[in-house]
Amino acid sequence: MVNISLSNISIRKQDRLVLDIPHFNLPCHRITAIIGPNGAGKSMLLKTIAGLIKQPEFKITTSANQVSIVLTQTPFIKMSVLENLLFLRDARPSLSLNQVHHALKIFLLNHLSDQPATKLSSGEKQRLAIARAYLMGSDLLILDEPTASLDPQSTALIESKVNELAHSGICFLIASHDFAQVKRICDHIVFVKDGKIIESGSTTSFFSTPTTQAAKEFISTHL
Repeated sequence: MVNISLSNISIRKQDRLVLDIPHFNLPCHRITAIIGPNGAGKSMLLKTIAGLIKQPEFKITTSANQVSIVLTQTPFIKMSVLENLLFLRDARPSLSLNQVHHALKIFLLNHLSDQPATKLSSGEKQRLAIARAYLMGSDLLILDEPTASLDPQSTALIESKVNELAHSGICFLIASHDFAQVKRICDHIVFVKDGKIIESGSTTSFFSTPTTQAAKEFISTHL
């Protein structure tokens, strides 16, 4: 488990409070889901935890040694799949060719290693993006809508790979609009609304016995 502590998190955009977290301890279990209505602040929360959004007053601590984030759309260099992964050596010089080939095998991309990364299908690109984050040696992987707009086969494949990595000891923090997906693979829920963390708990308890009216209403309109 990875513990994340958030304090003094306040983000405004055009006079609108996008994120407002005075203090919250977020225990990231095997796979934790961030859920909530559109515009609730889910992506902003993920980016803040990953360090992409910084302000002097923010206080964010985590027990993770390395944190990586995969956004909804990840750009790739106009190189082969293999070269895109080897490019990580600029940030992680110790990365070996064997490790890269192992990641290609894990994510079922080894047969595509010589193909241009920009020509991959959406599902293949998403697997490559997660493989790239995995190769950074992260023990916390943050995924923003990892299967959005993907077909059922690609979704199932990514879910299976996330599950495999979670069982190997890597923790995941995932934003998702897909209730079925959340129930399938996530252990813990953090419910966000209007930029605030309203409720958190196990996936089972959240869906069976939510404790706040906001969560009850959200669940009832999405089931």
